[in-house]
Amino acid sequence: MGKRIAGINLAKYGSLSVIDDGKVEFYLEEERVSRIKRDVGAKALANKYIDSTVDAVTICDCFTRYTKQIFIERTRIKNELCKIIKGKGCKKILDYRQRHHECHAANAFYNSGFDDAVCLVMDGKGSYVEHNGLGFCETESIYNYDGEFTPVFKHYSTFWTNVGDGDALEESYWDDGNFYSNRTSIGQAWRIASRYCGFDELDAGKTMGLSGYFDSGTVDLFEEENGHSVCTKDMEIPFEIFTERHNSNVADHLAYNLQKSSEKHALFMVKKVIEWTGKKNVVCSGGFFLNCVANYRIMKELDINLYVDPLSYDGGISIGSALLAHHKL
Repeated sequence: MGKRIAGINLAKYGSLSVIDDGKVEFYLEEERVSRIKRDVGAKALANKYIDSTVDAVTICDCFTRYTKQIFIERTRIKNELCKIIKGKGCKKILDYRQRHHECHAANAFYNSGFDDAVCLVMDGKGSYVEHNGLGFCETESIYNYDGEFTPVFKHYSTFWTNVGDGDALEESYWDDGNFYSNRTSIGQAWRIASRYCGFDELDAGKTMGLSGYFDSGTVDLFEEENGHSVCTKDMEIPFEIFTERHNSNVADHLAYNLQKSSEKHALFMVKKVIEWTGKKNVVCSGGFFLNCVANYRIMKELDINLYVDPLSYDGGISIGSALLAHHKL
């Protein structure tokens, strides 16, 4: 009999999964129990579905340094969960909160059916890392799977410091094959655009749908700079200035521009995946890849074998973290 491992995600769409001998036995999101939309906890799920038959529990999260309040609150939630888990008779708790993109990659790769592939992750905010005295957030990752997930490339950004604590990076640079910038991630760009369009910042699906109501226009919200494709600084300026600069105050024009710009950026990234690894088996995860129009364009225009994680948003990393533990244990 194989090991039973439970994975818990504390990012938005808090979730719990149970992996039995490497196979997904159970998955549920906390909001289905708590009735709180996009609940970031997993207390009710842990109380109900973790027992002494679970050999280990993984806990994962996304970027928590956005504000001190979020960091403190997520730490409190994590500590409460640990008490519940231990009280249920499970003593082995693995902290994967600083492996956000790796958890995305694992959920995609281990469910893809590929034996050999490269993983591309693009989302809003991943894990925290310090470099040259500044705090960065991972926004894009490429992993080569060779028995383990080996990073090929990372794009780290200080964009979060524009509204949080610390100093933003002044100019982008490369170091040891990784790219460091102050530009908004592709996931965060969709949050900003959704607010501009009058939606909740997490309703990127509505903004994507709105893009279909405009059939032409500028495609300039991502640009190549210093050898990489990055989001324009215009996504960080007040809406009034943005609309004046782009000669439009129509939400569907903005949605169209971001959709087409994002497709262009996604194609750039997948081409880099092929260039840097030489592989044509490509698996994709991270919240951006809920964008089915961009996914279809990648599949249509590039000669690759593509698998897109159906749970590419943060809810799916509870499965990814448990699969990481399974293959490690």
